[in-house]
Amino acid sequence: MAIDAGDALVRALHDHNPWWERGTEAFSLPARQKSDFYHLARPDESGSQFEDQPLLGLVGRRGAGKTTLLHQFIHQRIEAGDDPERFLYLPFDADPLYQLQSDEQLRRVVRYYESRILGRIEADHPHFILIDDVHQIEHPNKPTIDGWGGPVAELLEDVPGRHIVVTASAGIQVKREFESIGMPDDDYDIQPILPEKFRDYLFTLYPDLEEDDTRVSPTSLRIGENSLPAALESGETESLVAELRQKYEKVAAVERRIQSQVVDYLAMGGTISYDLDGATVSAADLTEDDYARLREDVRDALYQEVPGFESIQTIADLERLCALAARNRGTEPFRYQELVELFDVDRRTIADSYLPALAELYLLTGVTEYNNSRPRSVRLYLRDTGLVTALADGDAATVRNDFDREADLARVAAFDHTMRFAYGINATQGNDATPSVQYWRGRDGEVDFVFEIDGTPVPIGLAYQSREREESLEAVREFKKAYDAPVGFLLAGDTVRGSQPIEDLGESIIQLPYWLYLLLC
Repeated sequence: MAIDAGDALVRALHDHNPWWERGTEAFSLPARQKSDFYHLARPDESGSQFEDQPLLGLVGRRGAGKTTLLHQFIHQRIEAGDDPERFLYLPFDADPLYQLQSDEQLRRVVRYYESRILGRIEADHPHFILIDDVHQIEHPNKPTIDGWGGPVAELLEDVPGRHIVVTASAGIQVKREFESIGMPDDDYDIQPILPEKFRDYLFTLYPDLEEDDTRVSPTSLRIGENSLPAALESGETESLVAELRQKYEKVAAVERRIQSQVVDYLAMGGTISYDLDGATVSAADLTEDDYARLREDVRDALYQEVPGFESIQTIADLERLCALAARNRGTEPFRYQELVELFDVDRRTIADSYLPALAELYLLTGVTEYNNSRPRSVRLYLRDTGLVTALADGDAATVRNDFDREADLARVAAFDHTMRFAYGINATQGNDATPSVQYWRGRDGEVDFVFEIDGTPVPIGLAYQSREREESLEAVREFKKAYDAPVGFLLAGDTVRGSQPIEDLGESIIQLPYWLYLLLC
């Protein structure tokens, strides 16, 4: 008897799309929307990023919340009055049977949807096909996870008002497929989905901080007369300092409440803290099992997703690199030669294969020295401090009871948030390049982070502990002189002295609280 798995998804279709019968009652969602929801769904505006182009790819590692975002979007649109039948959700990772003859299953299920579901309503409004874990769709001539671009593109042919959203683990999985079928770049967009930032964790715990009188928005720092780009262009910091002080004043009355949550966020990171949805207010309430699940999710992501876009022979080496980064916590750079000897591979494998693969999954970023065309060393930064805790400690106790360990995680979180800060500013300015955050060594110390806006460098020193302040400040001063940088920053931890929360230190260097910087990224 011939085996045909082609109707497995059709048979389960109503189970995966319960809103067709039950509307908004079908959903069980977190109390607060994931942060990316607001710029993707644009609930207060007309239209959404989901329909700005025919195809949108949401990419990010497992557990980042891509599926939650899709369901939040469907819920919001149905609640706003859209017909539930306009949304078809297809989870190709929900059942291994969906992955057999999956390209044909996709065609069959869409034909069923068009005739039995979409046909119930008027066809003069957009409708959406949301394909979760699209990289699981196989091509009949390729017995791998490659080749889904053609079958997905077929769904758009001669169908007005249709929008397709796909999710995958890495942007390269989406870009490669659409390039392989000759799809123009203007026909699709790719949006990374990352673990939650500190501000998102804070808003989950304290929803009142999202209200207009206490909500601190980073928008005016990205664009406008008081923004960082404006200060870089003019060389004057007065307006920028005034803007930062105004933002501080919005939350000055609850400063201690915000400060008290920094260490818990550092211990939990953005993945675990979002999963808790405010039910846990302290990392002390977590168990070793919570961190073990995070480790297992990362291990699964490496072994299941990396083969789909990288020809890496020893995937276990990627897990070992993550463990090495967790133990080091960005304290010192590794010489490439050390890594070559440790992993018994050549430098090209480390620099051009291992590190790019981990960066594509938003797990780890390798950082080299600023303005060094032939770097001999690289810093390894994990992108989620919860993963650092999971790999290095196994629970939150060490982080909560050891100020040095807390300070190390503060550096890791500052790097991740600086990556986001640089991306947000450059995107607002219309710069399409992927942001790069590096470090710089001077005679007087080290500048922790350097990124560029339109080619102009912005140095950021970190002084989470009071003993780090003078060396970090001198390093920022030295960098500004060496590169004629118009503006520099010093991020100060709670123990660092200052005459006022936002302090102009002279020479266009601005000191601001560490917690406020995280809130603004």
